[in-house]
Amino acid sequence: MSYNIESIMLYISYVTFTIFIIGIIHKWSRWASMPIHLRWELYPVSHEKKAEYGGSYLEEVDWAKKTREVTKIGELKEMLEEMLFIKRIYLMNKRLWFLSWFFHFGIYLILVWFLALFLSAITMSLGVQIPSSNPWAYFLYYATLITGGLGAIMTIIGGIGLLIRRLSDPVLRDYTTWPDYLNTVLVLITVATGLAAWIYDPAFDLARKFMLSLVTFSQPPPLPTITTVNIALIQLLLIYIPFSKITHFIGKYFTYHKILWDDEPNTGQLDGRISELLRLPLRWSAPHIRSGETWEKNAAGL
Repeated sequence: MSYNIESIMLYISYVTFTIFIIGIIHKWSRWASMPIHLRWELYPVSHEKKAEYGGSYLEEVDWAKKTREVTKIGELKEMLEEMLFIKRIYLMNKRLWFLSWFFHFGIYLILVWFLALFLSAITMSLGVQIPSSNPWAYFLYYATLITGGLGAIMTIIGGIGLLIRRLSDPVLRDYTTWPDYLNTVLVLITVATGLAAWIYDPAFDLARKFMLSLVTFSQPPPLPTITTVNIALIQLLLIYIPFSKITHFIGKYFTYHKILWDDEPNTGQLDGRISELLRLPLRWSAPHIRSGETWEKNAAGL
């Protein structure tokens, strides 16, 4: 493989993707190893059979002697509603919901576009041309066209709209930090350059060939300057994401499964973990708190 700008971008892609995976694993493991959250009852819990009216197994007589009945279907339904439709923003801030949904759904489509490109590269490496009369190749060709174009347009419209709302709405502006602006702008610039590159590659042929090079470790095709810039920005974004608030998609798992839906009874190993935490000393003080004493002693008033 000759060393030109395209091959250099290829090597950098391997490095940045590796950094991304390591960063995501590190962020996940760090959050997973944090102390358990405050144990309180937040209902309805989606895996409860009584979730429809906010009920709980705790309301049953002798619940500790019975086998708990949970449903993963309820959790899956709630997760899909939140992921695909940003349900909580819709319920709590309908004025912000449409722009947020447009932005996030556009990103989902772009992720599907990357998946379609990857599957296209695998298919081409097996000797199947895209486009061709092969049904699978035909599907991948149009899936790439639709998700790539529509995803980029939706992301840009939603992202610009969110920026305008954050800058013009006094309430949103007060609690929007500069990393929030940076996150949105970085995503917008990356997607905008991708949309510009689409002008030079309307059928995503170059994108498929570059992905094929990544999959087969072969010489990539010559790329227009705007496409090279877009790839560089994607690489920058991959490095940036694990160390930014964009990883809230990981945080949502812990928010739902380890806080909102964690209604396991305080028994066995969990009870031991809680006891360990209660024996930790407090490092802050207040009129009703004695610094240096344990949580347990402060709670008991000892």
